Amino acid sequence: MPAPDMDYDVWAEWYGVFYSTAPIDDVEFYVDLALLSGGPVLEIGCGTGRVTLPVAASGVDIVGVDFSQAMLAKAEERAAATIDLGGSFEFLHGDMRTLALDRHFPLVIIPARTLYLALTPEEQVESLRRAAAHMSPGGILAFNLFTPDPDLLADTSEDPFSMGETINPATGKRCLLSAVNRPNTVTQTIHSTQTVEELDDDGGVLRTVDLEVNLRYLYPSEVHVMLEEVGLLADQVFGDFNGGALNEDSEEMVWVARQA
Repeated sequence: MPAPDMDYDVWAEWYGVFYSTAPIDDVEFYVDLALLSGGPVLEIGCGTGRVTLPVAASGVDIVGVDFSQAMLAKAEERAAATIDLGGSFEFLHGDMRTLALDRHFPLVIIPARTLYLALTPEEQVESLRRAAAHMSPGGILAFNLFTPDPDLLADTSEDPFSMGETINPATGKRCLLSAVNRPNTVTQTIHSTQTVEELDDDGGVLRTVDLEVNLRYLYPSEVHVMLEEVGLLADQVFGDFNGGALNEDSEEMVWVARQA
């Protein structure tokens, strides 16, 4: 049975809830790059503006593109509630596999492992090709991906694992987060069902929402080959957002690429 399609518009309501448990070192990394570039910045897969708005707040102009209209609406809503944005921002609807803005940027970023949402090697290469096509001469492309974990890929259990708990900012209610991953090591894909249980003040479950995620993971050697295929060269590859070396214990791959 094929995995259910990922509904990005449904995710718009819950994206901030899940990311509220994540550290912000990735945001700081991209803001620092934006400041070094001087802007403007193109962000592919901007979601609800988690990276876009801090970049704009740093004084750098940024264009955020996303596939989901609902995500973009949420980003606009967040922007309207944000003060002191020193840089300009623009949100555009677009598909990273076919993006053609006829504009060039000294910095193009693809945060939040968004490249993994392209589900075939061909789509991933084309997404990188479209990103490269928007780079100014001498510009850079930066993106991050999780490192495939052998233990995760070997886990076929249908028992949910905890992703922690948080507060839904829209309701103030406590939420329990969990997930079940279903990896396919032949296609290098993972279908994940991520569940949020929103609780009342007594700990009872008010509502349960299941959110589907489909992705295709990559190994470092594959990313190098894909970059070369689109005329880019990995200038720097880190194992975290603080400049640490990429090794077998790294949970993240952070790529900074330039034109070859």
